[in-house]
Amino acid sequence: MMNISENRGRIFIIKREIDGKEGRKLIYDSSLCFGCEMCSTVCPQNAITLYPLAYMFTRGTRIRIDSSKCILCGICSEVCPSNALKVDGVKVKLRKFFLANFECEDCKVCEEVCPWDAIISVDGKKEWIEELCIFCGRCAKLCPDNKIFVEKPISGEVLIGEECKFCGVCMDICPSKAISFDGKKMVVDEEVCIFCGACKNACPIKVIEVKRSEVRIESSEYPWSKRHEEAINLLRR
Repeated sequence: MMNISENRGRIFIIKREIDGKEGRKLIYDSSLCFGCEMCSTVCPQNAITLYPLAYMFTRGTRIRIDSSKCILCGICSEVCPSNALKVDGVKVKLRKFFLANFECEDCKVCEEVCPWDAIISVDGKKEWIEELCIFCGRCAKLCPDNKIFVEKPISGEVLIGEECKFCGVCMDICPSKAISFDGKKMVVDEEVCIFCGACKNACPIKVIEVKRSEVRIESSEYPWSKRHEEAINLLRR
């Protein structure tokens, strides 16, 4: 049994081969990755590391996956908020919920505010694209008719220290556009924050702290489910 890795542009693949036959597969799409710390935090083999910020912006790749360490357990894909990591056979996931009544006034607010274009209009009707949704809840917060409900999988808070130099890197990298500058300080809208840790990792002077108080898990019983749940609970801090 051995792992085989290959690069296809922005796609990195690790495949398990047993007796010459292809088995489980991990697919990493760097175009969907925003450099949070979720996957590296839960990886039981320490196979995932974050690249330095400068490398992320110049090369476009946010993480490095060591194929010699990876066991294709799938825990990284279970917590990835942007579906940048996918492993077949995932059975334990962060619990997320999206409900929308798109029989609305078609004001297009939800489409305009979605940071990942997960709500679009097709033939005059709105559609939700689950694969692109990061469950930030921005659409639900700003819907004037209150016809969208989003349950986020993680609750917590983000603290920005007084030493902040207002460089704006955290604001630029935030996937849910939850960080802004109010003229005096950087402000975090925790209603739409997904507590991924991208801002913490990007901060050049390390004055941002991300605290996760609750991590909601949706699981099914299978031989490794307990181990996966224990790994995912490492996100709490």
